Parts: sequence; C-alpha cells; structure tokens
Amino acid sequence: MSVRANHGQPPAPSVNGSCPGFPAPAPRGRPSWSGILRISLVAVPVKAYAAVRSRSSSSPPCHLLHADCGQRIAYHKHCPRHGAVPAEAVVRGYEYAPHHYVVVEPQELDQLRPARDKALVLEQCIPVAQVDPSFFAGRSLYLLPDGPAAQHPYTVLAEALQQAGQGALGRVVLSSQRQLVLVRPAGRLLVLDVLHYPAQVRGAASWEADLPASAATDAERALATKLIALSSGPLDWARYRDTRAEELAALLHAKIAQQPPATPADEPVVLHLLDALKQSVAQAGHQETAREPAAAKSRKPRARSKTG
Repeated sequence: MSVRANHGQPPAPSVNGSCPGFPAPAPRGRPSWSGILRISLVAVPVKAYAAVRSRSSSSPPCHLLHADCGQRIAYHKHCPRHGAVPAEAVVRGYEYAPHHYVVVEPQELDQLRPARDKALVLEQCIPVAQVDPSFFAGRSLYLLPDGPAAQHPYTVLAEALQQAGQGALGRVVLSSQRQLVLVRPAGRLLVLDVLHYPAQVRGAASWEADLPASAATDAERALATKLIALSSGPLDWARYRDTRAEELAALLHAKIAQQPPATPADEPVVLHLLDALKQSVAQAGHQETAREPAAAKSRKPRARSKTG
C-alpha cells in the first residue's frame, strides 16, 4: 500500500471523516431559487433552500491523480481545430443534424419563457398520498416567506394545506428547466418536491403482469405476517445513519498507517424460505423480549423522597 503526497505528510482524517483544515459545514447561505408562489389570485413571495446536502460535509474531497507522480489531473477545454479554448469562448449548441449545431444564447431561452413561468404556479390541490413515490425526482427545497409582508399569507396557506391534509401540484422553472413540482406542508413549513412528468414514469402494471401467481403456503403467510408485526415499531430516524464517511475515514487511516483494511462482513447464507422465516421470527422475538425490560425500566416513575 502506498500514500501519494506532494507537500509532505498529509493530515490524517479524524474519526468523523473530516481532516484538519477542511471547511466546516456551510451555513444556509443564498437561496437556490426565489420568486412568487401563486395559487389562483393569491401571490406570496418565497425563497427556496435545498433540503438535502449534495454530499456529506464530513467526506474529504476526492481527486483524479497521475499514478506515476501523484499530481492532480487537469482538464482543459480543447477544440480539435484550434487547440485550447478559453471558457468565455464556449457556447451551448443544439444538434439538429449529424455534426450540425445551432447556437442559442441563454437570454434567447429566457425570452421563450412566459411571465407565469418565472413564478411557482400551483394548479391543483390533491391528497399527498395520491402521489406515487416513483414520481419523486429526488430534489426537495424548503420554501420560506421572502420578507415580512409575505409571512402572514405564507402562514395562512401552510395552515390550510396542513388542516386539509393536501398538497398542490404546480410548475416552475428550476435550473433552466420547467419542472413539475409538489408543494406540501411539513408542520408550519412548506416543502417543494420536484416530480418526474407522468410520461417519464414507467407504469407498474406491465412489470406486475410478469410475476407468477402467488404460491405461498398458509404457514409462510402466517410467519411472514408475524415477522412484519415483530419488526414494526415507532419510527426512530436516529437508527438510520450514512456511515460512508466513517468507513472512508477508517480506510484512509489504514492506508496512511500502511495497515491492512478491515475485513468485510461475510455474505449472508441463503436459506429455504420457510426456514428463513422461522429463524427470522425467532430472532425478532428475542430482540423484542430484550427491549421490553429496558422500555419498562425507562417508564418506571422515580420514587419521591420523604421529608419529615
């Protein structure tokens, strides 16, 4: 194992995956989008902030290096005919025929968008549960009122959606693309979720048609139902952590110290379905039994001290 460095020994990553000198997690900063939230004639100035970090703030940056000397690989914009090209000379072209392009300037695309597309226009209110999870495109933004005058109408709209248990479908231009979105309440906050357009989502019916008819036995159904019941419980998000940064830090520690990496866990043994269900139910039952005394102990009231 080898460690490549150009300027002396690099600082070792800390146990949480970060290294001395790396920047701290960025504050809220500038909004990702700002505009007018419109529903019918109601208009609310809002600003939007990303709900999800693009990557773990504790993960050290990764770069491509030349294997022989450890120098970082540089990429240059290059024209086959004229050689190196400065960034200001690069434009976007749309291919309308093989090797034929038409160049469109950003301001020309802006002129194609009508005024209503510069706002977040809500078109239809629906129960949030009606939106199948496969429609969610994986980008969410927190909407906040933009300015004191927007706070009251924002609060009224958020409360009304919360009480109705509904969200609203709309369209807005994000990153130069007209997006289908769902605006839904989350407590007192409004959240915008970018959706796939229906034509992009493959229907499940054709996939379901390929599945054979159920051949489950009564014993298998009963054990599967019992396993689900034993595996159910209150939602605890603290159990679900992204450990990739910690695992990467451990690997970097090992390589810097020229030690072998940790041995990966063995692959699980594939059992016959009925045997797997029986063992899973037994294991879940033991875990449930072990949790009960701890839960009862935490609920035990404190004894009051007697004063004479």
